[in-house]
Amino acid sequence: MKILGVGDSVMDAYLHKKLLYPGGNAVNVPVLALRCGAKAAGYIGLMGDDEPGRHFVRALEEEGLDTRRIRVLHAKTAQNYIRVDETGDRHFVGNNGFDVAQLMAQLRLRDEDYALMEQYDLVHTSVHSFLDEFLPAIARRAPLSMDFSDGYTPQNIERICPLLRFAFFSGGGKSDEEVDDLAQLALRSGARTVVITRGLQGSCIFEQDRKLTQKAVRVDAVDALGAGDAYIAAFLTAYFSNGGDAALAAESASAFAAQSCLHHGAFGCELQL
Repeated sequence: MKILGVGDSVMDAYLHKKLLYPGGNAVNVPVLALRCGAKAAGYIGLMGDDEPGRHFVRALEEEGLDTRRIRVLHAKTAQNYIRVDETGDRHFVGNNGFDVAQLMAQLRLRDEDYALMEQYDLVHTSVHSFLDEFLPAIARRAPLSMDFSDGYTPQNIERICPLLRFAFFSGGGKSDEEVDDLAQLALRSGARTVVITRGLQGSCIFEQDRKLTQKAVRVDAVDALGAGDAYIAAFLTAYFSNGGDAALAAESASAFAAQSCLHHGAFGCELQL
């Protein structure tokens, strides 16, 4: 599989450790897919020209991603402030403001971006990338995967899912009935494969009239940041490599997501504050 991430990027700032880690769903998924065995990966997005931004781009290049379509602005790179509790769960407790590259400009896709997409098997983005107006054009160039995380409404599901090959949702805290209703709405709206992750309750995968469940792999978590992105990356990579066996893909994804909880940051590459 060759996968291209388009959209959100942010530095995750662990202030108590004075460390920054590259992150953002549209970045994490292609990086981690490459680590899972994807043949190629790339990223299109916005970055500041400060030291965190330069470090971010270097980290992606060292991971082997195609970074030629990253836009670098004369601005600070966005940071999310992270606190990790005693169970390893992460909490967002602030940010470095609105005067950052990722908020000062909107990512607007050009012909060169679409030409690059046509070289990939899959384009992945997130609801937090705010690319709604570009999604139809993306879906015409390559199969499209979207992480809704917890930022979904019936309205955006019905609007976006007709364009999607894969739809991922965070369903932590939802009942079995609520999970089923969410998945059926996404399927009726047009998504072909719907995956809902539920933290320690595992995950559910829906395709047409079939529902699969996958148990979570339990570990002594150090940091759960990026576990959902690790699941998505491993699921997509395994799904493409095994010919579309969702059960095997979910098993691989659950194991890889658990391993991601054993280190800080979504994929490491720390920068000292």
